[in-house]
Amino acid sequence: MYTEDFEDKILFTPARKEGEACNHLKIVTAFTDVERISSHLIKLFDGRNKEYVSGIKVDIILGMTKGTGLTQKKHDKICSLIKRLNSVSGMPQISCNYIVEGKQVHSKVYVWCRGRKAIEAFNGSANYTMNAFFVRRECMDACNPKEANHYFNSLLPDTINCFDGQIKDKVLFSSKKNVEDDVADTNLENLSWENYRAIEPVDTLEVSLLKADGSDTGYGSGVNWGIRKNGYKRNRNQAYIPYNVADHKDGFFPDVNADGTYPVFKVVTKEYDAFYMRQAQAKGKALETPESNAIIGEWIRHKLGVLDGTYITKQMLEQYGKTKVLFKRYEDGIYTLEY
Repeated sequence: MYTEDFEDKILFTPARKEGEACNHLKIVTAFTDVERISSHLIKLFDGRNKEYVSGIKVDIILGMTKGTGLTQKKHDKICSLIKRLNSVSGMPQISCNYIVEGKQVHSKVYVWCRGRKAIEAFNGSANYTMNAFFVRRECMDACNPKEANHYFNSLLPDTINCFDGQIKDKVLFSSKKNVEDDVADTNLENLSWENYRAIEPVDTLEVSLLKADGSDTGYGSGVNWGIRKNGYKRNRNQAYIPYNVADHKDGFFPDVNADGTYPVFKVVTKEYDAFYMRQAQAKGKALETPESNAIIGEWIRHKLGVLDGTYITKQMLEQYGKTKVLFKRYEDGIYTLEY
């Protein structure tokens, strides 16, 4: 029986190339939260073809959706996150179905499959939430993969996909969250622009959206990362914030990991809620959004009032009144981002 430090055992180990090489995770959970989903898939995405197999699928059945089980806010955030994740090439593809028929489901079951064959499974008390994996005392244990897979499949006829057009007819969203579904205030799901506007930051940093020499925006880089001269097709909203040497401030963003990668940190915006960011590329010269590289590009273009995919020039930024964005860091390790 596993009573602590079981995240790796349940969510990652079965997908390792040197292990069971499973490529399909089926989850039955009473509750979930967007930070649990996001952090899990980003790690699998980062390790694809290296540590983990590629082409992973994650299918969730959310069991507590009646009464105070599911709010409109949570539903909207789940749908928004899944759209972002599923738009990224190579990211594990994810689906989320809600129980809408029969009894509510309070089970917690994790089944890893290789193709159609169930290989490894776990059940116990841990929901697919950050609190369950890192805050509460929970216990999980291995169980029969074939039986667990059969249980997951038996629930599917009683579900509806979170994007189904009939969702509002099938789910009566609650006006308040379930007491059992407590999510930390610093969870991506609960981070609020208004809350941080009332708090004094511990540090601030302005970062230019222009090239290092300040002459213009980049072509195929920075805010125009998704726009390529060679006609290579990618989402034209893909973008990152260039983190040029002139803007660097030691210790402002999380320190680089021992393996040379950069940890994620949480950022709150007024217009786009909260999401993960991190440094990337050589010497951390790019500030990117691993859930989807289109987040920054969409945010900037909407602020400028131009169409998605529009090539952004220095002149556009100057006409808006700013060529820099402003990060503020708070005592709890959360950042806000303004433009």
